[in-house]
Amino acid sequence: MKNFIALSLTTICLLASCKDSEKTPHTQEQITYEESSETPKNEASTSNDAHKIVVTEKIATGGYIYLKVVEDEKEYWMSIPDRDIEIGATYYYNGGMVMKNFESKTLNRTFENVIFAEGIHKDKNGVKGNQKKKAQTGAPSVDSVEKAANGIRIAELFETPQAYANKEVIIKGEVVKVNNGIMQVNFVHLQDGSIGNGQYDITITTNDEFKIGEVATIKGTVILNKDFGAGYLYDVLVEKAVKL
Repeated sequence: MKNFIALSLTTICLLASCKDSEKTPHTQEQITYEESSETPKNEASTSNDAHKIVVTEKIATGGYIYLKVVEDEKEYWMSIPDRDIEIGATYYYNGGMVMKNFESKTLNRTFENVIFAEGIHKDKNGVKGNQKKKAQTGAPSVDSVEKAANGIRIAELFETPQAYANKEVIIKGEVVKVNNGIMQVNFVHLQDGSIGNGQYDITITTNDEFKIGEVATIKGTVILNKDFGAGYLYDVLVEKAVKL
C-alpha cells in the first residue's frame, strides 16, 4: 500500500521592505508526497522492480533536470540530478518520490505530479533499490571543533541517539559537504572531529545556506530512521536546522 506523508518544510520569505539588519521571517509550507516504491524500507530491490521509461522532453534547471517520460503508455514528469539525457532513449530507475502540486520556482511552473528520483540508467542491471547508508570508515576530515555553548558533540549524538530522538539539539561543526535544493531543502554534512560508534559525520536538512569549510553552529530536531525515499535514508538526521 502506498504511504502518504506530509512534510512541513521551512521556507524563507524575503520581503522587499526589510532592511539588511532585520531577520528574515519564516513561513511554513505544507507539501504532500507519495512514496512510489513498493520496496520494503531498508531492503535492496532487484532489477525486476525497475521502471522502464522513454524520455520525450527535458528541461535543465541548474543542478537538476526535469524529464517528461512515457511508461506503459502513461506520460508523467520526473526530476533527477542533472546529467546528459538523450531524447527518445530508454532508461530504467527504481524508487522515487511523488510530489503533488510541486511548484518549481526556477521554472515558474507548478507540476500536478512529479517524481523525484536518485537517477536513471540505460542498463536495467544498474538499477539498485534504497539501501541504508553504510557505516562510516576512516576518520573525520576536520580537526577538533569546540563544542557550542549548551550544545552537544556529534559523538554524543551517535553514541546515544535514542536520548535525543525528537528533541532539539545544538551542534557546532565544520561543513564538509553541501547538496542544495534536494526536495526543496538543503542537505548539509557537519563534522566536529569527534567519533561515536564509528560515526562522525552528521547530516542536517535546512533552508539556510552553508559553504564548505565554514564552521557553523546550528539548532535542529533529531529524527531517527528517516526515509525520504529516492535513496535518502538516515539512521540519525537533524531536521529543520537553523544557523545560530
